[in-house]
Amino acid sequence: MGDGQFFLGDQQNWQDVEPGIQRKIIGHTRELMAVCVKFDKGAIGAAHAHELHDQIGYVIKGAFKISLGDSTQVLKSGDAFIAPRHTLHGAVALEDDSQVLDLFSPRRDDMLSG
Repeated sequence: MGDGQFFLGDQQNWQDVEPGIQRKIIGHTRELMAVCVKFDKGAIGAAHAHELHDQIGYVIKGAFKISLGDSTQVLKSGDAFIAPRHTLHGAVALEDDSQVLDLFSPRRDDMLSG
């Protein structure tokens, strides 16, 4: 068993992902990954599905229109969604500086190499 690790947010850099979207990897183990994603108002996280990963998205601040399968829901701070692997999901930020904490299981190795 490991000794654990602390995350100091001001010592981590935001990475540009798409126009109007940035992410900061908070931490990960082989089985779990936490990523904070920041959106400008109107920025779109295009609909997609993961082959290998389950995802939970917890809205930290702001608001999003989330598509999940055939459903759409507006989520605001304190709300969350669960997208099991193979589930189509996407997001549109409804407010500036909207942020979501994404949790993935297992970790997203593609984010670590890119």
